[in-house]
Amino acid sequence: MPAIPASVTNIFKNPKKLVVRGVGLAALGLIGYDAHYIGKIKADTYSSERDADASLYYLNNSMYSTNMSKVEDNIREGEFGIELNQGWRRFFNEGIGYVKGFTGMLVNHVVPLGLGIAALCGKKFGAIGLGIVGAYKLVRNVFGYSTPNGLTK
Repeated sequence: MPAIPASVTNIFKNPKKLVVRGVGLAALGLIGYDAHYIGKIKADTYSSERDADASLYYLNNSMYSTNMSKVEDNIREGEFGIELNQGWRRFFNEGIGYVKGFTGMLVNHVVPLGLGIAALCGKKFGAIGLGIVGAYKLVRNVFGYSTPNGLTK
């Protein structure tokens, strides 16, 4: 039976470092979950907007003609039909939207992300900083302190 590597057993000898790394891992997991969720939403909205713009362009192109050619009219209507039935643009636009949403959310959470990475590396200031940021977010966003009241005159 192979022996457990010393690097794995050394983690359990220092429980403080284990807690710090656990806090960092939890923070990175929560940030990753949020970023993935926003990435999925942004992928759908971005691709839908781009599809709508393209469909509008081809609809306008098929409705208005500069001459009375029936052949040109059939080509424009065929283009519009092809545009409505294609899926490759949506595939690429969903990828672009996901990347935009995911990276945008990581940028919005850059401070907790940095503190989470520091805590995962075993730095105590990362875990302490995550506690401070978490308490601030709890007081401001959950309890509503220091947020503007939209109903004041």
